Order: sequence, then structure tokens, then C-alpha cells
Amino acid sequence: MAFIRLSTILIGAELLMSRHGECAEIQSLKRKVPDLGDIHAPSAFIKLMCDKGYQVMLNEVSTPNGRVVEVKVPERELSLMFVPPEVCQQSGRE
Repeated sequence: MAFIRLSTILIGAELLMSRHGECAEIQSLKRKVPDLGDIHAPSAFIKLMCDKGYQVMLNEVSTPNGRVVEVKVPERELSLMFVPPEVCQQSGRE
């Protein structure tokens, strides 16, 4: 799973949690989405997928560490969880 709202490189960007519970930069999605472009936020990723005609399922949750966004794009077999950087730093998964 992956959610992106933070980035270790860009302040204010977001991180993505992989299916193994690891944190990764949003740009790591380029393996599955080669034309990802310069995406740094869940909203931009959602817009990109919608503009390409994919069905996008969204679930947002507020947590003490900030907003978490779950994004699923079934046609691309993507299930992402966008989390604040603090989540990865606290878990030691960054």
C-alpha cells in the first residue's frame, strides 16, 4: 500500500508506503506509472489517473500525525497509502 502526502526530499511533499510497510518516495511509482511526471501529492496523482480515464477509489483519514490518503486504481493494480513523513520517521521505515 502507498499513500503520498510527504517526501523526504521535498518539504511538504508526501511519502508512500509500499505493500511491505516500507516508505518510499512518490517517484518510486515510475516503475508502474512510467509517465508519472513531477507528482508530489496525492491529489495530483489522483488527477493524473482520472485524466487517463482510470477509476480511482479514495479514502481519507485524519490521524494524530496528519492526513492519510488511501488511493486505489484497480485497473493498474495499484493500492497506495499516502502518509505524512513523520509516520515513516517514527516507524524507522524511511
